[in-house]
This record gives sequence, C-alpha cells and structure tokens, in this order.
Amino acid sequence: MNLTNLARLRDEDLAGQASTAPARALMESIVSEERAPAGRRLRVAPARRTRRALALGGVAVGLGVAVAIGVGLPGGPATRYANAAVSVERATDYFSVTVTDPAADPGRFEEAFRAVGLDVTVKRIPVPPDEVGRLVGPVVPEGFRGPGSIGVQGVEPCAGAFCAKVWLPARYSGRVVFGIGRAAAPGEPYADDVVDPSSAEALDGYRSHGRTVAEVRDELRRRKLKVGYRLWWTLPNGSFFDQRVTADRIEDGWVVEGSRHSSFDTVDLYVVPGPEAGRAPNPMTVYEAEPHWYDQTD
Repeated sequence: MNLTNLARLRDEDLAGQASTAPARALMESIVSEERAPAGRRLRVAPARRTRRALALGGVAVGLGVAVAIGVGLPGGPATRYANAAVSVERATDYFSVTVTDPAADPGRFEEAFRAVGLDVTVKRIPVPPDEVGRLVGPVVPEGFRGPGSIGVQGVEPCAGAFCAKVWLPARYSGRVVFGIGRAAAPGEPYADDVVDPSSAEALDGYRSHGRTVAEVRDELRRRKLKVGYRLWWTLPNGSFFDQRVTADRIEDGWVVEGSRHSSFDTVDLYVVPGPEAGRAPNPMTVYEAEPHWYDQTD
C-alpha cells in the first residue's frame, strides 16, 4: 500500500478509524514525517515495518578479510563506523550511510548501525534491477514518536553502490528496520515500497497516465506483460492511498494514474476509481490487510 500522501492524514481524520494499537502506532509514524525539513524526499515509515552499540574507540579490528573501524568517545556509541559492507557516520540530525557491498550479510549492516547507537535490523529484499543496493526504510515497527523526523534521501555523486542521508534522532532507542535491495529472482514480486504513481511509468516510450485501463492493458499484452490492479483513492483532504484489487473490480473505461513494475513480468496499474466503485475504504484496514516486506522472516 502506498503511504506517501497518506501522511497528510491528520490525527483528527483517522482517530476514529484507527481501532487497533498497530494502527494508532502507524498514524503516529505517518504524522511524524511531516516534521521533516522541507525539500527532503522521505519514505514514510509506518508501524510494523522498519539493533546495539559497539564502541571501538578508533581501534581497527580484523574480521577475516574485512576491517571494521569505529571512532567515538570511550564508553559510548561511535560517531562513525565502517566495515566492508557499509559506512555510517552520525551527524547532528541525520546519519550519512554509504553502501559498499549490497550483497554482504545483513549482519554486517546491523553491526555498523549498532555501533553508532541504533537498534537496527536489516533485511535483504527483492527490488527492480536499477534499485539493487538501495537502502529502503527506515521502518519503525512500534511507531515513531519523535522528537524529530525519520526518512532517507539518496545522495549523488556516490563513491559506493548507494549513498544516503538517513534522518533519525541521534539517540533514538526504538527498534528500526531497513531493507537492502537485492536482485529479484525471475517472477519474484518486488518488495512493495512507497511510490508516487502520478510520476510512475513502467513502460519505456509509453505514457500510461491519463489513458483508459483498456488502452494500457492492450499495450501490456502487446509487450507480453501481465497486469495487476490498484485502486487509487483520493480523500477529501487531498491525501491518497492505494488498494490492491482483482480484475473484476476494474472497469475498462476508468483512467490510469500511473504504472509500476511489481515483478519482472508484471505491471501494476494505479487506477482512479469511477463512480461505480463506491466509497473509499478505511485506509488503515487496507494497510493492515496487505503483506509487508518488513514483517516477513528471512
């Protein structure tokens, strides 16, 4: 489920709908994104998606052929830490992260985050080819309560496979989950990540936005691609969210908002519901009904 603009939903809009503790935690997490400084493209960290400090005091430690280096004050978390997989440096209000070996064991990434004082779990997740090595998250399973903001922004130029600024309070003690993108196996679904379908186009040389479902579906069939459907609900306050549905819920004449590969051979169409679709469902119910990469066991 897409949560980019669901972040606009204020407490008063969903207070009566968030009937479970996880849903309330999700709402707190979503609202926290709005406190981030302007101009940063953040990825929302809802509840149930998203480990400990190792101070090396400037000592280089040999780990097989890899070398881990941490710098910090004795007795406290390091301000920066690097091993063969990743380097992490703690600044005043964010962490600089450079991924050097996206194929490394997730434990090497966790080691670096823990060294700078974060309780982080890292999962390798299937992504499109151009997103291999990208850091996905942060996700806070129990809900982010601040102060501050959370999110990640890619940085260019980059000396490694992927570079980013990660916004998390420097002394944040809650549990956090990150994903490291790996190449998906043939036909394996990509890990669902936040996307703005108004700017998402899956087909080279073809714009799906504004076309009817029937038109875009014919183009997908011509390219021998499978099709999936997501209803793209817009709420009165301007926020939006998506809902995965079966083909029988979709009318040929409805308009496509955008398209995105959900696997190597399948494209999801984000479809604006027509009047026949009825009222928008509860976004929290939709969110909780879908599987999420951060809940899955490796």
